Amino acid sequence: MKTQKQDLANVFLQIESATNAVEDVSKGILSAVKAAKASTLDQFERMVSEAYAKNGWSQKIGRRAIGETLKSAPRAVKVYVSIIRSAYRLKLKVATYELMEQMRSDIAEARRVKASSAAPEPQRPPEMVGVQVQHEKALTGALWHDAVVLWEHLPDEQKAMFEAQVRRLLTKYRKDAPAELLKAS
Repeated sequence: MKTQKQDLANVFLQIESATNAVEDVSKGILSAVKAAKASTLDQFERMVSEAYAKNGWSQKIGRRAIGETLKSAPRAVKVYVSIIRSAYRLKLKVATYELMEQMRSDIAEARRVKASSAAPEPQRPPEMVGVQVQHEKALTGALWHDAVVLWEHLPDEQKAMFEAQVRRLLTKYRKDAPAELLKAS
């Protein structure tokens, strides 16, 4: 039995056709949102809960428990629900959309704008370049984390003294460092 080689161009056309069909069907989600006048995420969540229950789908995340009779919603449904949730969270007027494709574009744009308008991180002192601290306002018990956090929160005169003592320790133990470390500095 000879297998026929699949032409990639044909596969791409099939994907395009299927995508267009799914996009047409997904318009129904937007129509349902409009018909229900669901202008908030809570209203949409109630619609989703009712639809899942009607279809016998579970809304629980993760594996089904032993004996669970409800099956998970199809992944495609979850994706569309997630897209609409994102739109609501970004304060887009979901009921005004005709196409999911346009909503996805507006979500991406809203996220881009939100990310670019976020307050820039304050400049860190040169001593902190390359150092990442998990909890800037709390001591965790981790030696180097706490040393950095403590240093950042000391008054300036104590900060200078703390830094001088750390520099003395570095100078003292630098002579024992492997040669390749010393070449980099």
